[in-house]
Amino acid sequence: MGDSASHRPFRRHSTSPGDRRAFADPSETAHIPVGGHHNENTELPPTPDMAHRHGLPHGATVLLRQRRTDVLPVVVRTWSEWRVLLAVGVLRPRAPRLLEAHADGGMVLEYVRGTPLREMYPDGTPVAGAVVRQLARLLARTCLVERTALPPLPLEYPRGRSDSRGFLRALVTSHHRRIVCANWGVYGGLFEALGVPPQALADWGERLPELTPRPFSLLHGDLHRDNVIVPPGGAPLVMIDWELATYGDPLHDLAIHLVRMRYPVDQWEEVVGAWIGAMLRMRREAVAGVTNDLWYYLEFERAQSLFPDVLRTVRRLNAPFGQAELDRAAEDVTRALRVAAEPLRLPRVPDEARVGRVLEQWTGTGGGRVRVSRAPGRDTRPHLPLPRLAGDGSA
Repeated sequence: MGDSASHRPFRRHSTSPGDRRAFADPSETAHIPVGGHHNENTELPPTPDMAHRHGLPHGATVLLRQRRTDVLPVVVRTWSEWRVLLAVGVLRPRAPRLLEAHADGGMVLEYVRGTPLREMYPDGTPVAGAVVRQLARLLARTCLVERTALPPLPLEYPRGRSDSRGFLRALVTSHHRRIVCANWGVYGGLFEALGVPPQALADWGERLPELTPRPFSLLHGDLHRDNVIVPPGGAPLVMIDWELATYGDPLHDLAIHLVRMRYPVDQWEEVVGAWIGAMLRMRREAVAGVTNDLWYYLEFERAQSLFPDVLRTVRRLNAPFGQAELDRAAEDVTRALRVAAEPLRLPRVPDEARVGRVLEQWTGTGGGRVRVSRAPGRDTRPHLPLPRLAGDGSA
């Protein structure tokens, strides 16, 4: 992907990106669906007008990207993704180029050609040292995006731009409010049957000690093997899927990367060392206190992941399922409970057989319509402050 047309005007349209006739006659042009967990992505040829306006070469394709409406609210978004992509032009060609955005949240991006990193290095396998260093540089380069280029932050974010503890507590508040509380009315009975109290994540946030101040920067928020494209010909790696980007302590981005990349444990030291080296060249102050504070961000990643992992797993069981599907779900939920047990201080993790019985019983009540087993009127909000969120339309 080139950047030769970066000076051309960005357009925001009121038409729906779901209407593919805006790109080509569907009867004459094939479109290619591209996998996505939170979005529907379709590769299409651009219209001649679009290709001319953005300087797209002959044979180029674009990516039509639209938020899915059939998924549970299990992620926290700081901004609409198109707003982030507008701000990261300084990172190109290491980030996709936004061509158009639509009033309903859809976008058109220049399609990034290449191979997802997962196809070269499957989960759990070590990544070549040269690639690890490139990934570390990608994380460090987000410091180049000026705060003034980004949209306003939600009101729960700390006022200070280096308050690491305040940032991590704000993350806890957001995840508790938007994921735990948002889903507790339907799924609370399931979590309580699994031994997870409603305040577990909020209580973890209250136990946080002081952290070393570090200068905030833009964070990708989800850099794993599926979100890195290796272009042909040895061009720089490209970070895609910026929908979870946020602004805060860069240690958060490193922790997410370590966990979600599924590196072998014996490669973690190499990855952290590469990140420190890249950050020392980009912003020395960002590595202050890393050996102590990284642990808390890793704990948060393990603790918060319990809720989306369980919710996604049981959502798969809403359709008719057999014993094999139930066994796989019980295995996944048990693993998520064990990962989160220490940071959330869960008194006891049920074994896989018990988890399987809980899932079978819970889905047998109607797949989510079971009542929450708590006293009426009990307040399940966290003890942390919960100010009103800024209205960006991105949640």
